[in-house]
Amino acid sequence: MLFSSELTRNPNNVVRTKSLFLELCYLNPEFAIFTTKEEDHHHNGKVYVSLSKLYLSIVPSDPTEYDFSQAVFGSWHTWDVIRSSPQIKPFYNRWRKEVEVKIKSKAIQAIAQEMAEGGRSSFSAAKLLLDRGWIEKDTVSVAKKKLMEKEEEELNKEALSLLSEDAERLGLKVN
Repeated sequence: MLFSSELTRNPNNVVRTKSLFLELCYLNPEFAIFTTKEEDHHHNGKVYVSLSKLYLSIVPSDPTEYDFSQAVFGSWHTWDVIRSSPQIKPFYNRWRKEVEVKIKSKAIQAIAQEMAEGGRSSFSAAKLLLDRGWIEKDTVSVAKKKLMEKEEEELNKEALSLLSEDAERLGLKVN
């Protein structure tokens, strides 16, 4: 594991979330070990690891994220809490989408290779490539779209509530 529980949990054994990220930890980066940037970031003599880069290097070979959780945090629970945090979730969603595209890209390359080599399934591979089988069909129903919009709205409300609480805690007025 790259980051022990001493780094990812507070003295009460609660998983840290925002405080692990330089850009999200407010004014005190004491516990920050990650950056939300796409590359590792050097700041005040310390290197902050790009969780995006780490995620994109490990997860395509195991889309369940279990190997990632074990290699990086040594715990599925720790990773689950971090990725579910409202402040981190937008970054996680972006990384997840990129992993899906990376997996599709590798699959299409393998299909193209099969077609080029003229293997047993080269005809099926050629047909899939001609039909642009990698393009998702727009089959999402109206009801599902409304549900997705409602979930996004609830997530936005929850994030706004958390930000308001943080602002109030810091003594800032929210207009």
